[in-house]
Amino acid sequence: MIRTDWTMAEARAVHALPFPDLLHRAQTTHRAHFDPNVIETASLLSIKTGGCPEDCGYCSQSAHHDTGVKATRLMGADEVLAAARRAKAAGAQRFCMGAAWRSPKDRDMDKLCDMVQGVAGMGLETCMTLGMLSPDQVARLKAAGLDFYNHNIDTSPGYYPQIASTRTMEDRLQTVEAVRRGGIKVCCGGILG
Repeated sequence: MIRTDWTMAEARAVHALPFPDLLHRAQTTHRAHFDPNVIETASLLSIKTGGCPEDCGYCSQSAHHDTGVKATRLMGADEVLAAARRAKAAGAQRFCMGAAWRSPKDRDMDKLCDMVQGVAGMGLETCMTLGMLSPDQVARLKAAGLDFYNHNIDTSPGYYPQIASTRTMEDRLQTVEAVRRGGIKVCCGGILG
C-alpha cells in the first residue's frame, strides 16, 4: 500500500536513517511486491531532443541553458520503431520514448500514437515522457496502447521556484493525476538533496 499521509517527523526519521538501513528497507519493500531475482530491462530513446522552452535548472534539454545539446525535430515513426526492434533484440522488455517539450502539440499526437501502437505491436511495454498532457492527450495515448507515463515532480512546492520558473509543481501534479485517471501507469520521481 502506498502511503500519502506522511508527517514531517516521519519523513525526517526515514531521511536520517543510515544508508544500509535504507537499502534494507527498499529491498524488503521490493521483495514484498516483486520477484527479487528478476530485473526489468528497458530502453529509452530521445524522440525529440533539446530546445525545450522550460527553464529547469538541472536539464541539458532546456533552450534556456547553453549546454551544446542541438535541438532536433520529432523523429519519424519508422525510425523509432527500428530503434524499438533493436532494443527488443537486445533484451529490452519496455521501450520508453522521451521528448524535450513543455507539452506535445496536438498536431504531433497522430505520430506519437502511431509510435505507441507500433511498439506495443512488437510485444514491448510502452512508456513515454512528453511533458505535461491534457486529459484528451492522455485518452489518445491510452487508446493507442500506452502502458506507462514518466513525469517527475522535481522537488517540494516551497523549493520549486529554485528549480523552474516556467511551470509550477501544481502543473506537474495535474498531469500525473490526468495520467492516473486515464488508466496509464505513472512513473514518477523527484530530486532530493
